[in-house]
Amino acid sequence: MVFIGNCFNIIEMKNTKKEYSNGEITVVYETDLCIHSGECSRGLASVFQPGSQPWVKMDGASKEEIMQQVQKCPTKALSFYVNMADKEEKEQPIALESGLKVQVLSKGPLLVEGPITLTNTDGKREVRIGEIFFCRCGTSKNKPFCDGSHDTIDFDD
Repeated sequence: MVFIGNCFNIIEMKNTKKEYSNGEITVVYETDLCIHSGECSRGLASVFQPGSQPWVKMDGASKEEIMQQVQKCPTKALSFYVNMADKEEKEQPIALESGLKVQVLSKGPLLVEGPITLTNTDGKREVRIGEIFFCRCGTSKNKPFCDGSHDTIDFDD
């Protein structure tokens, strides 16, 4: 809502998702998540150029540099995916360093080191940073998070 003079005007924000590709990777920009912190343009000005059209210049840096900078977006308004290669190349495994760590802990939870965006069952999204422990045993009273209940049931892999 915006106050103008003696009246209020309701401005409806339209969620738009834009994609920018260089053939190897595609950067996805979700306008409704962006808080305009400038982290992208300060970190990689050769690619992220607010005010110009298009504002994402995919030929401004290497695939790796772009992926690393996108991962620093504080709200995850920026994300990326690796484009699939031709059919002949699909047989090759693709290794992707996402900056995230996922580890299955023996006789315990799943450890995810963020930042991540968690979408709850009600559709609400929240950003989590640091270590997050997800329940694997099914007995947690704080699902999807681990509360240590696996110890009381002698959970085993």
